[in-house]
Amino acid sequence: MRMNRRFFEGTVAKLVAGGSLALAFFALLMMVGGLHEKAWSAARKSHANFGNRPNIVLIQTDDLVRGDIKYLPNVKRYLQRGGTTFTDYNAPYPLCGPARAALLTGQLSHNNKVLANFRSNDGGYYRLRDLPGKLNQRNTLGPWMKKAGYRTGFVGKYLNEYSTLDLTEVPPGWDSWKALLDQSTYDYYNYGMNLNGKVRYWGDPDYAKAQIKLGTLGTENTPESFAELLATFHQAFDPWDYFGWQRAKDYTMDVNGKMANDFVKSSVKSRKPFFLYYATPGPHAEDTNNIQGLRPGAPQPDPRPPKRYEHTFDKVELPRPPAFNEADVSDKAANVRDLPALTDDQIERVQASFRGRLGAARSIDDQVGKIVKSLKRAHELNNTVIIFTSDNGYLQGEHRLASSKFLPFENSIRVPLLMRGPGIKAGRKVDSTTMDVDLTPTILKAAKAKPGRLMDGTSLLAAARKKGKLPKRDLPIEADRPVFKFTTPLTKFDLPFYGVKTNRYKYVHWSFGDIELYDMKKDPNELQNIASNPDMAGVVSKLEAKAVQLSKCKGKQCR
Repeated sequence: MRMNRRFFEGTVAKLVAGGSLALAFFALLMMVGGLHEKAWSAARKSHANFGNRPNIVLIQTDDLVRGDIKYLPNVKRYLQRGGTTFTDYNAPYPLCGPARAALLTGQLSHNNKVLANFRSNDGGYYRLRDLPGKLNQRNTLGPWMKKAGYRTGFVGKYLNEYSTLDLTEVPPGWDSWKALLDQSTYDYYNYGMNLNGKVRYWGDPDYAKAQIKLGTLGTENTPESFAELLATFHQAFDPWDYFGWQRAKDYTMDVNGKMANDFVKSSVKSRKPFFLYYATPGPHAEDTNNIQGLRPGAPQPDPRPPKRYEHTFDKVELPRPPAFNEADVSDKAANVRDLPALTDDQIERVQASFRGRLGAARSIDDQVGKIVKSLKRAHELNNTVIIFTSDNGYLQGEHRLASSKFLPFENSIRVPLLMRGPGIKAGRKVDSTTMDVDLTPTILKAAKAKPGRLMDGTSLLAAARKKGKLPKRDLPIEADRPVFKFTTPLTKFDLPFYGVKTNRYKYVHWSFGDIELYDMKKDPNELQNIASNPDMAGVVSKLEAKAVQLSKCKGKQCR
């Protein structure tokens, strides 16, 4: 029987401090002689981690959709059946950088001021790093957890453009830092990582360095047009049609997953509770240069599954809800209404990518299983909060969009959230409206840590433990900047908007003036925009006022 070190050392310290040396000696004898596992488990619940503070493992995938969960056996077993599922969890700004900044700060984009993916557009890593006063990264989740006494670790994808100006930079607040280097982040076989200030490469190092060079060139001299972006690409890649190595041992989800699991295994030996932020790069598309129209011929499918799951999902059919390749988009806003129907070749490619995404997601599921087993072996599983989610969702043919997010359709903004841990009810569903900025106060509440900012979200712990109800609230929806200041084949739809989702309607006001209104009870697939219906004029007026209010909300006003 393995002893919980934190429990024993903490208990003995308390007994000695109180003068109970005899009892302390008795505790030592009991440790040597062995105790029944149930006795230690019961004791840990009241004494572990100095004040009953649990370990916290946050697993944030990239572009995972809710329907993917059924293909992930470990997530289903340990987190869905073993924990609580939040069925209406949302990313108000469904884009990588802003969604991750929301988690790190506990604030919506209009409050944390990280408004896009890239510095040139008031977003990305360097935006968060360099904002003045309490707005920068010194006042974010990692430093807060470290200050609260947690051993902190980060593994995987951080904010967009991270490392493009300095490969060795380590953000404050992290005891262990193992981050992918942009833009090699998205290649599953050829990439670089910052390992606590030292750079290491996997796959073909020259190809990984070319991808990183592209990120550096884009950050230093931001392209102002698609032609300039294309020129920057050719400056970084020579030859442009080479795609690196494909060695099974380099597969990023396996490499990153081992790092995450190693952090867990080393941390359970410490007296401190630990916080792991494990941000997988998958199942995000790999060759964004290909999708943006910068080069043809990328390896397919995109993303690629690991070798062991290469054919696992060959017979799984792409979901085709009523919104798939929508027959009539004439009611949509101008950025979608002129889209042609997807061709058979396009649909075949979406199908292939869907299967590749499932393989990539399954490799993440493998890592979840390994982390859970490590926690079990250390007798720490019941003392660990595990959170599994995604930064945003993904559109796979809905509304004629073959590979997109950003737009506020349901499969983009509504994402999975599962949680298990001490007191969290197993097999339970919470249907209340929740959002990404709720995770920050949830983690802080579990850790008994304090934020350095005004939180826009609310803790989900009481609801997960069935000890409280979440407030009825409307969901703010916002995208303050386009992805680029110019358009590419991938991003021409991605224009700013603000809006609101209530328990009945979704309302979106686009930067170019168009508005959309969907009755989510009668039309959950968002097939019919009813904003122009005269009978809905009163609803439109009220929702516009609410959307404007939420676009400026702070703290409790956002909840």
